[in-house]
Amino acid sequence: MDYPEKEYKELSVIILNYKNAFLTAKCVDYLIKSANKSGISIEVIVVDNSTLETADELKEILPSTVKIIDNNINQGFSRANNQGIRVGTGEFILLLNNDAFVNSQCLRAGINYLKENNDCGIWSPKLIGEDGSFQVSCARLPSIKGLIGEYLLFRNFDWYEDVKEWRKPRNVGTVIGAYLLFKKSLINEVGLLDEDFFFNVEDVDYCKRVHEAGLSVVYDPRYSVVHIGGASSKDSWMNSSHLHNYRIVYFHKHHGKISGWLARIIISLGLTIRKIK
Repeated sequence: MDYPEKEYKELSVIILNYKNAFLTAKCVDYLIKSANKSGISIEVIVVDNSTLETADELKEILPSTVKIIDNNINQGFSRANNQGIRVGTGEFILLLNNDAFVNSQCLRAGINYLKENNDCGIWSPKLIGEDGSFQVSCARLPSIKGLIGEYLLFRNFDWYEDVKEWRKPRNVGTVIGAYLLFKKSLINEVGLLDEDFFFNVEDVDYCKRVHEAGLSVVYDPRYSVVHIGGASSKDSWMNSSHLHNYRIVYFHKHHGKISGWLARIIISLGLTIRKIK
């Protein structure tokens, strides 16, 4: 018996939903319209990390073509995205936050860049707010010096000071996980996201591993995506326990026990000082 071949999809887009079906549907609507305008064949995979609360609403408001993966409990960023990656059949994979709204130019530009630059592992555009304001979305890979600056000296040495002035694509240390575009074949070289990171720092860890594989992480300021920011978590920087804890995990994983210990001391001391102030 002959089975029909699966329809080729150029791009698989994985979007996580957590207690905000309306925002996810808005993100999907922008995405599908932009894909149609740019002539990109896509499949959209929504991983619902709050199924018990949002499953019915998602099924009602999302197009029937969208694949939905139901999670009765919150699986976090890495594990849920890995679920989507495993299901995705596209030549390219886009991990997209549900509070990011994509235009057709950006969607096509990223794919073209990856096709033309075999040494590029991840491509990510500039992020801007709904009012057009610039958002810092790339940085050097984390360092102990950077932690000292951020937690103790109230400045960040790991940021690029002139990033707002950039006009050309640039290989950077890390980009945030709101828009991560890569070839699906990258999984064969780097693997899936590390599920030891539940929420926060998993994007930094993945960029680090991409660099270790000899590939670049490209931030491209020529194209932008509107990003609300903070839709999945309303915690302030001070109260973002996932961020602080997983930074320690990152240093322990990539730089050893001593660096992990130093990171823990710097972060704990910095948070204590800020609470006192």
